[in-house]
Parts: sequence; C-alpha cells; structure tokens
Amino acid sequence: MARRMVGLLESCGEHRDEGVSISFPITRQEIAEMTGTTLHTVSRLLSAWKDRGLVITGRKRITVCRPDDLIRLAEGSAPAPSGAGNTSLAAR
Repeated sequence: MARRMVGLLESCGEHRDEGVSISFPITRQEIAEMTGTTLHTVSRLLSAWKDRGLVITGRKRITVCRPDDLIRLAEGSAPAPSGAGNTSLAAR
C-alpha cells in the first residue's frame, strides 16, 4: 500500500504546508481496490500511519506529512525517527 501511495503522490500530489496531498478525493475503499487489499487493512494502516504522524486523513483526503518515511516504508526500510529530514518527495 505504501508503494501505491507514493505513486499517487508522485503522479498527482499537491504540495501544501503540512505535506503532500493526493490532489483528488479518494476513499479508503478505492485505495483497497487499487492495492488489492481489504478496506479493513487500509483503515488499519492509515490509522497506524496517522498515529505515527506520517499522514493526516480526512473525508476522502489524505496528506502525507512525512513523505520520505512513506518512501522508506515502500522500499521496505524503517522510517526515520520523528523530526528527521523529509525532503525528497516534498521538495519535488
């Protein structure tokens, strides 16, 4: 799911003060369908990422606050400690 989210941010992300947002409304169900997983899994992952400060979620909106950490997750690496530099995707 992290890889798909990174792809969405790279193709249609909007830079905002709080991070990079997917530029169109998207539901958790749509993410589940895109990633071949369940709604429950998407909800659980987004909640965990929100608790870790990686994302802000709202009604059909997702903003990635720490894009470099999401990239690390997509690559199978551990995210950096909170507050570490997060510039690559955010600077694009």
